[in-house]
Amino acid sequence: MANAVMQAGAPAAAPRRSFIHGDRFQMTAFIAPTCIFLAMLTIWPFLYSVYLSVHSVKLTAMKRAVFVGAGNYINLLSDTLFLRAMLNTGLLAVVSIAFEIVIAFIIAKAFVSLSHLKWVNGLRSLFMLPMMVTPLIVGMIFSYVFNPVLGIANYLLGGVGLGPVPWFGESTAAMLSILLINIWQWTPFMMLLIMAGLLSIRSDLYEAARVDGAKWHHVLTLLEIPSIKGIVLLGVILRIIDTLRFFDVVYVTTRGGPGDSTMVLTLYAYQQNFQFFQAGVGSAAAVIILVVSTIVTTFAVRLLRRIEDE
Repeated sequence: MANAVMQAGAPAAAPRRSFIHGDRFQMTAFIAPTCIFLAMLTIWPFLYSVYLSVHSVKLTAMKRAVFVGAGNYINLLSDTLFLRAMLNTGLLAVVSIAFEIVIAFIIAKAFVSLSHLKWVNGLRSLFMLPMMVTPLIVGMIFSYVFNPVLGIANYLLGGVGLGPVPWFGESTAAMLSILLINIWQWTPFMMLLIMAGLLSIRSDLYEAARVDGAKWHHVLTLLEIPSIKGIVLLGVILRIIDTLRFFDVVYVTTRGGPGDSTMVLTLYAYQQNFQFFQAGVGSAAAVIILVVSTIVTTFAVRLLRRIEDE
């Protein structure tokens, strides 16, 4: 009798939910389409590129692929044009990022120092406009700015008594032009990161340095640089990745010329694929770009974690 009363008063057991109605299945079902889409968008093209890179195949005859193993990679490493493209890409990355950091730090310090003024916010917004413009449009703008006859750059040089510069017509000038365009567009990005790092430094640390009689270079080397080196390294990682896929500006302005003076890796891969129809060689170049970017990013991320642990 007591057992019957206890069973009658006990709450009924919750019905078991089927696997289809389970929370885990529903969550998986919701994210599955996105995962499939990303896999088709990234993993499958990568695997297909790797497949093409070990075959000798023309873009106009994809069904006549001949397996060559590492032949395309060996040929690339002995191709002077590909090696020049690697050198130009590395030079572009090192020089442009170095100048971007220095210029961005100076401008960020100025903006932080003048942050109490109302008009500074508007000026800062104007300064960030270049990074919001697509690289293709940037290339088109500077193809007119650096035009040897009608461009405003040579017009301004003539106004101060200097002769015209063949911006895209001479090897050194063409590479300098690409560097200037790249620095002009992406310095605001580095400035934004550096300014965020400077604003994160506590004001009492500056007060303590001022009380101790620290000079500006002491504050720079002992306080500001150690405080922002992590976020600067993050910006360097992102800029290296962006430089390795640098294509639009070079394609619009110089097409890798004159000669091969401004040839970069992405333009080389593009030409092999869509101008010479060498899909195997172009795919091998693309795979090398991916491998280099992965190695550089992995090394930089480990260095960033080490800095954060310190």
